[in-house]
Amino acid sequence: MIALIAAVPLETTLLRQALSPCEVRSCGRFELYRGTLEGHPVMLLHCGVGKANAAAATAILLETQRPEAVINFGCGGAYPGSGLEVGDLALASEERYGDEGVDTPAGFLDLEAIDLPLVRHNGQRLFNRFPVASTLFDRARSLFEDPLIRSSPGFAVGPFVTVSTCSGSNRSAAILRQRTGGLCENMEGCAIAQLCYRYNVPFLELRGISNHAEDRDLARWNLSGGAATAQQAVRALLGRWHVQKEPA
Repeated sequence: MIALIAAVPLETTLLRQALSPCEVRSCGRFELYRGTLEGHPVMLLHCGVGKANAAAATAILLETQRPEAVINFGCGGAYPGSGLEVGDLALASEERYGDEGVDTPAGFLDLEAIDLPLVRHNGQRLFNRFPVASTLFDRARSLFEDPLIRSSPGFAVGPFVTVSTCSGSNRSAAILRQRTGGLCENMEGCAIAQLCYRYNVPFLELRGISNHAEDRDLARWNLSGGAATAQQAVRALLGRWHVQKEPA
């Protein structure tokens, strides 16, 4: 069974309508929707906003349900220079923590620079960067590079950046873009990727662009449109691509 994780119900409205009728169960203190989507049995979880909620929900899900793969999706804020516009689709090549580290007079140092790994697993030490499953990524990229399949006008592939403090100014967005090389930012993805890596569950992430990371102007945002882009992509992914279990 494939697990779908989004932060909030706004990001899953279309999928829950398509899942109906479905069964709602408890997963720890979280609600878990179970049903069939595009012919695939799925479970859908709202983890809540932020890294702590995302990590807690994902850990409980992976301990109790053991999905064959996890797809994280929702809205994202595009960085300057990414080439992404509101309504476009982005696919993560990896996830990166944007603000885990230490701010010094000489500049920001990430966890690798201060030799403080977040995960020690199978002889590896991981710091600010966590992988997506390569086979799942290759299939998704091939699928969404076809403009006849995706519903969004634009599509880009690259690192996603997870932050606790979102970029609400041109300056902060430029700093995060330069520091990470990321396409867009969110508040949950890397925490989910970290738990999937630890549990050896294949992970994939895609996001619909709801806004630009810039001087904050809500009049330029389209949260429902970004959410719709991501949900339509999830349906296209499930409808045309059978997920096979692989190491994360």
